Amino acid sequence: MPPLLEVIKIGKSYGDSVKVLREVSFQIGAGECLGLVGESGSGKSTITRLILGLDKPDSGEIFVSGQAVHRLKGKALRHSRKHVQVVFQDPAASLNPRLRIWKSVVEPLENFPDVEPKFLTNVSGGQRELAAALLDRVGLGSELLDRYPDQLSGGQKQRVAIARGLSLEPKLLVCDEPTSSLDVSVQAQILNLLKELKEELGISYLFISHDIAAVRFMSDRIAVLKDGQLIDQFAAGDLFSPERHPYTRKWTETPA
Repeated sequence: MPPLLEVIKIGKSYGDSVKVLREVSFQIGAGECLGLVGESGSGKSTITRLILGLDKPDSGEIFVSGQAVHRLKGKALRHSRKHVQVVFQDPAASLNPRLRIWKSVVEPLENFPDVEPKFLTNVSGGQRELAAALLDRVGLGSELLDRYPDQLSGGQKQRVAIARGLSLEPKLLVCDEPTSSLDVSVQAQILNLLKELKEELGISYLFISHDIAAVRFMSDRIAVLKDGQLIDQFAAGDLFSPERHPYTRKWTETPA
């Protein structure tokens, strides 16, 4: 099968001299998780923006299900975004503090009223009932529906963000440092939830982190980014192989 996501030699600069990405290429297959690791400033966030269509590469190409998303504009670009959703690092910043939780969860569906998550069964009623089903899917109870984000813990807010990301039933979920702002015990819970959802729904992940242990736990394959270049790609089980790039070996010994 062709890859779900295909990134081909993308380059990106800001200003005249700041080269952020240099001919970065990778693929993600259907139902696969690719872990992308790198230090701060290596270009991870820029890759996220390019895949989401929030910015355009200076060179190279990006395909989602064979569609050249880097060429899309206007309505076509907006329509393509339902196939790729994101869970950000800070759930407090990604949730509207003025919206009740149930409204935040179904907010994406207001932009795509034709979408009805097929993985949810026996849901009757309106958007509030759909929000309750999505919350249940990520391990939260309906008692949270009418609360506001500041009334939830960090872990609960991240589960809400995951439920919202799933509401459009995307093909690819970009997880951009999804556990780095959480307590260690809560991090493990969120990672287990994401892994369960991947296995049950067959969704693909781009899992971006500087935490090599989290990346190894989540990923089928790992790509290592350094100074805007991918210097190593390998199966997750080969992380400690002597064939790894010297930077990869050094980085795994002393995580960024």
